[in-house]
Amino acid sequence: MKHWMVLAVIIGLGLGLLLTQPGSAAPGTPGSSDLAIGVHFYPGGPLSDIALQNLADLKPNWVSVSLSWQELQPTPDTRLNFNQLTPLMQLATRENIPVMVSLTQAPSWALSPSGPDPVLTAQFILSLAQRYPGALRAVELFPAANTPEGWGSAPNPAHYASLYREVKHRVQEQVPSLYLVAGGLQPPTPNQISTGALDDLYFLEGLYQQGMAQDMPILSLHLSPLSGDPLKPPSSKAPWGLRHYESIRQMMLSYHHENGVIWITRLSVPDGKINPEDKVYLATEQEIKWLRQALAQIRSQLYIGNVFIYDLNPSQTGLETRSLILGKSERHPLYPLIKWVLQQNSPVGAQLGRPKDQALIKNRDRP
Repeated sequence: MKHWMVLAVIIGLGLGLLLTQPGSAAPGTPGSSDLAIGVHFYPGGPLSDIALQNLADLKPNWVSVSLSWQELQPTPDTRLNFNQLTPLMQLATRENIPVMVSLTQAPSWALSPSGPDPVLTAQFILSLAQRYPGALRAVELFPAANTPEGWGSAPNPAHYASLYREVKHRVQEQVPSLYLVAGGLQPPTPNQISTGALDDLYFLEGLYQQGMAQDMPILSLHLSPLSGDPLKPPSSKAPWGLRHYESIRQMMLSYHHENGVIWITRLSVPDGKINPEDKVYLATEQEIKWLRQALAQIRSQLYIGNVFIYDLNPSQTGLETRSLILGKSERHPLYPLIKWVLQQNSPVGAQLGRPKDQALIKNRDRP
């Protein structure tokens, strides 16, 4: 009888550690086996106060905030003011929700012909990290770096590699736990290519030719805009399908970047911008169906660590965007589905780890 009591105590302690001890890695990061699911939050956007109230209810694995350096510091003498971020960072610290800042638009005084200045970039990131040490866990470094809009100059993988290494060295000397997320690679449209954008696979290969395989623990993708059914196989001639990440992964493996993790930091449901037939997904029912299939597909890929699946609130007033918060008491029909999925990710939820590929489609208990 005593043996059984001892065994019960040991099992109880083990379960307690499993369910309550925080892991050594944030969800979705290298070393974590689970797929993290994040949302985008716009501190200056409409309904931001209501969105913050719902953040504690939704409990996403990550929150992403796009931060324009140009807007915050248009001149070198402008004093940095991060006050607009503070309510989010305080809530994120309280609720233990990691935050990723997506750093965009280096100001002209911090730009050279080869791109953003690495020393000034590192100083900006350190100011942010020191202000919010508990909440800020990752910085995406100039997403869509393979486009002139994302890089601020003519995109060049050698210049990006040089910046990334210098910034990483300077930042991690003081904040070693902060992840620097690389790339934000975006499959360019023909119009973007005509204005100087580089093919994302060509840009990635250029990074690897600079020896970056060992320097980038996390490589991010901006899968926007997209076209077609989420199950459609990838195509080099039309790289705007969801499964384009498979082509990215093949490139990673070709350069022995097996340990690298992919984060999908921007995911958009097809809306007809590439193919008019995709306008069918503008209907809410078809949009939900597309996202369910997409998420089930993504969850089956163990090399994808994080997907930021939807905007929590609109980015601008009057702009036609899709967001989970539609009004003071109005929510997008996706809200309960995403909340349910996040509950499955929770260590105290119904299941641990990644559900099977079709779980989101076949499970009768889901919303």
